[in-house]
This record gives sequence, C-alpha cells and structure tokens, in this order.
Amino acid sequence: MMQHARAPVHAAAAPPRLPRGQHRISTNNRYILVRDHADQEIGTTASRRTRRGDFLRAATWAITQRLHPKAGNTTLRVARDLAARLNADGHVAYCRDTTYKRLGISRRTLERHIAVLRELGLLVWAVHGSRTNTRPAGSGEWAGTATIYAAVVPRAWDDAVGHRVRGHGYHARHIGFTEHGRQLAITEARRRTRPSRRRDTPSCKTNHPRPTAEMRGKKNNTSAPHGARPRPRRRHAVPEPYRASPSQAAHAVSVAAWIRPRVPWTQGEGLRRLSFALRPWIATGLSAADLAADLSVWRVPRRPASPASMIMARWSETTRHDEPAADPCRGEDTPCGVPPNAAFREAMDEVRARLTRLSPPVEPEPEPPGFVIRDRILASLAEADRARRTRTAEQCLTFAEWEAVCDARERAPW
Repeated sequence: MMQHARAPVHAAAAPPRLPRGQHRISTNNRYILVRDHADQEIGTTASRRTRRGDFLRAATWAITQRLHPKAGNTTLRVARDLAARLNADGHVAYCRDTTYKRLGISRRTLERHIAVLRELGLLVWAVHGSRTNTRPAGSGEWAGTATIYAAVVPRAWDDAVGHRVRGHGYHARHIGFTEHGRQLAITEARRRTRPSRRRDTPSCKTNHPRPTAEMRGKKNNTSAPHGARPRPRRRHAVPEPYRASPSQAAHAVSVAAWIRPRVPWTQGEGLRRLSFALRPWIATGLSAADLAADLSVWRVPRRPASPASMIMARWSETTRHDEPAADPCRGEDTPCGVPPNAAFREAMDEVRARLTRLSPPVEPEPEPPGFVIRDRILASLAEADRARRTRTAEQCLTFAEWEAVCDARERAPW
C-alpha cells in the first residue's frame, strides 16, 4: 500500500463552498449526475460524509433506481469492495492494481465503475494519486502517492429515506428523521432483527434413527436417554517434568522473557511455549543466566522452525542418557558370560602398557564455561560494530550505506 493509504486524510478540511450544481433533482424530477470533476472533491461536493452502512444502502438505492445508465451489479460489487476497506474517517485507498485482480475484472472496467460512483455522488476525491517519487533522492527506492477516496451519500438519498440533514456539502450532519423516514427506519430495523427461517430441501433431510425419550411413570416430564448428553472433553495430561503450579509457571515465563532477547535462536518462539519447554531445566535449579549460557553454546540452526521443540527434545535425550542401563546378567533366563582367566588379563595388561609407551595420553583441554564464550561473542560483535562505523566512503557500496555510517558516527557517544 502506498504512502497515504492508512493515514486519515484531510481531517480538518476547509469549510465547503456552495457547489455549482447543488440541486441534484431537476424540475422534471430527474436525478442530475455529477459530471464535472470540479464537483467531485471534498471541498466542492454537495454530498455529505458517511460510514459503511449508509454508503452501501445509498449505492444499492442509486443502482436499483437506475439513476445512472451504466450502473449495474459490477458497480455494486466495486462499492462493496470499497466499503469493506473504509477506515474510521470514511476514507479508502483506491489500490487499482490489486482491486481489479481481486474482483476478477479488467482495469478499464474498474476505472469506469469508479467514475460511475463519483457521478452518482457516492465517492469524492480526498487525495489525488501521483507517480512522483516521495522517497529521498539516492535511496534507490520508489513510492508514489495513493489515491484516497471519501465515501459520501447524495442529498437525494437522504430525502428519499426521510433523513433530516443540517448543513450543506461534505460536513453536513444527519440529525434525525421525518415521519416517513421514521416509519422506514422502524421497518428496516424489524427486518434486520427478524430471524430467518431456513428450510432445507428434501435432498438435505436425513432419515437416520433418532433416540427417543424415556417415559418414567405417569409424570409429564421426560429425560434424555442414557448416552445422549455430551461427554466432557478430557484435557491432555501434561507430562511429569512439565507440570507446574501457577507460581512456578509465572516464574518460568519471567525466566523465558529474560532469556529470549539474549539467545538469538530462541527469538522466533512464543513466550508461553518457550517457558513451557524450559520448565524441566528451571526445576533443576539453574538460573536464567546459566540457562542463557547453556543455550548459547548449543549447536542449532540459525533460525530453527520450533525452538521449544528442540529444547524439549534435548531434555528427552538428557534424561535418556542419565538413566542407568539395564544389566543383562540380572535376568534369570539370560545366561552370563564366563569371566576372563588370569592369562587373558595379563595379556591385556601388556597390550595396554605397550600402547601407553607408544602414544602417551594427552590431557584434554578444559572446555571454557558458557559465560566466557558469551563474553567472546559480545566482544566480537562490538569489534564488528566498531569496524562498520570506521568504514570510509570508498568501502561503502551505496550512498544510503554511507549515510547510515555517518548517522552511526553522530549517534556514538565518542
């Protein structure tokens, strides 16, 4: 969507002047169309501003009364599409390139029916679109100005439905009803609140046997048969390591809120799901800083699809490795192997001693703790940020990149 598509446009427009064709009903009771483009502006229109409901009712009335020779069902479809996208001020972005595709019509047909709505006094221009680039020169981007329409209703429709209107032009207000308009409004309200009677066609009816009610004694009341009442839905049982009291769940949410901005690969997960996955780790006594340090050194993809699932899978693997392996010799029916004799043990000791003389064991280097790795990562990021700020104009690929470097230098405290 273009630049002015969402902003309320011309909220404080100048008071409308009297248009040249303010009498929309001629002496022979024929509706006068708004042919002149000068009368199709917010400041010059004779129609008043409106919202979605009155706009659709006025469009339906104008089309059914055949006030325009080229108005039809397609015009009403275009009006409904515009009404669905009206904002609180009654303004809507034209969006021609997407509207005609959404409606399944040609671009020329859409333009013709938009012009029909303007001539009927149902649309006025709030902003004229332009292809002039509104982005800064040299940014490499382009954005034009969107065409903004305002939904209005003509005075002829207010007179037809019995509306009392104060003022003239776009800023006129609906202040009440005439006696005829009150009767029409009551009839319309009753029609809307009347429940619709839906009747199924014979092909939709079924002849499946239905359970009959049980008659108990001579009382006039009956009860439903057994099994007719819906059974309550059973909630899935939460596994043991993930169960938590309300206070523990709230603590897990606070821990997840502290961890998520500090561990990049967990930032794509929701806070509730992340806290649920971290519950077993929190129950072991680890603090938020310890969990962040452990998660930072995990070898995971840069943007995993489900970080919570990866954390839960890692917990399952940890618990599986911690369980002691079953001893096969404890079973009664499982035969145990024969223990090695003295000669075999002496031969194995000689082989181990020879291997030790050939390649003496090397003590493994201690793995640095998580906070050391985290400090190294932060130091490398800071060094990369300093190198990015010290680039020259020749090292930048675009002018926008050089402007970003200059802005970063100005924002730097030193």
